[in-house]
Amino acid sequence: MTGQDLVVAEGLTKRYDVRGRGTLTAVDGVDLRIEKGTTLALVGESGCGKSTTGRLLLALERLSAGKVTIDGDSVHGLGKRELRALRRKMQPVFQDPYDSINGRMTVEQIIAEPLRVHGFAGDLAGKVGELLDAVNLASALARRFPHELSGGQRQRVAIARAIALDPEFIVCDEPVSALDVSVQAQVVNLLRGLQAERGLTYLFISHDLALVRYLAQRTAVMYLGRIVEEGPTALVFADPRHPYTQLLLAAAPRPRVRARDKVAATVRSMGELPSPLSKPSGCAFSSRCPLATDRCREETPALRVLPDGRAAACHYAETAQVGAA
Repeated sequence: MTGQDLVVAEGLTKRYDVRGRGTLTAVDGVDLRIEKGTTLALVGESGCGKSTTGRLLLALERLSAGKVTIDGDSVHGLGKRELRALRRKMQPVFQDPYDSINGRMTVEQIIAEPLRVHGFAGDLAGKVGELLDAVNLASALARRFPHELSGGQRQRVAIARAIALDPEFIVCDEPVSALDVSVQAQVVNLLRGLQAERGLTYLFISHDLALVRYLAQRTAVMYLGRIVEEGPTALVFADPRHPYTQLLLAAAPRPRVRARDKVAATVRSMGELPSPLSKPSGCAFSSRCPLATDRCREETPALRVLPDGRAAACHYAETAQVGAA
């Protein structure tokens, strides 16, 4: 990266004790860097640790190990007063706006809540009106309740609340997956426009690779709590170096299905994601990888930088190609 990193995570780890079953490591030694004013997408199957990673970056959950800084300020281990001040810099936008906003409050009250909490002393109604305008909602909606709004309108209210304190960093956790397809593009374009206007930095958690390709400058691929590939989005999509990334991209809907039948069949044969409580030895993907060797099953590959600048956690990253033979 040539710019300044706003968000830096080093050795990000989260473990949960599961009674009678042992320890579940949801996030396992993750390193992430997000440059100011850019978007890093975090992709992978459900249950791989994406949302937990986002919550750890926002200090919504405690770290088991590691360190997170926002603009040089440590996020974890702070007192309530220090953490409240830091929360002005970072905000979430969750998947389901109906669950993430209080249904008993009006739109105006929802958007005004963070302003009140942080002691905003100006014209509150005027500020709410500005925020509604910023997310392309009519000011008349301020008096309505969430159940009177469409899904897209509710998510715009959630976004308005998220930007109310002029944050620098927003974690967007599947922000459009609960919306109709016709509305998704509108909300994604809104996020992109707000980023350009306000210099926002995003972690964009998603399973929709088409949206990731459109929105994110860099992409990190997660598997069972670890990053297995990371780099510029265009490079990762054009020439993925980890077999898991190759299979994810092959499984995405594409116009030319017949040309990819062999790889698609491989994707179907992978089976279910292993339990985080009983990960395979060596490379965690070895039990599903069509290219796995004895080395893969015995030795955990490090996330290493390749000659082209992206990183991949595969012993054979330079030559791995699912479906090439």
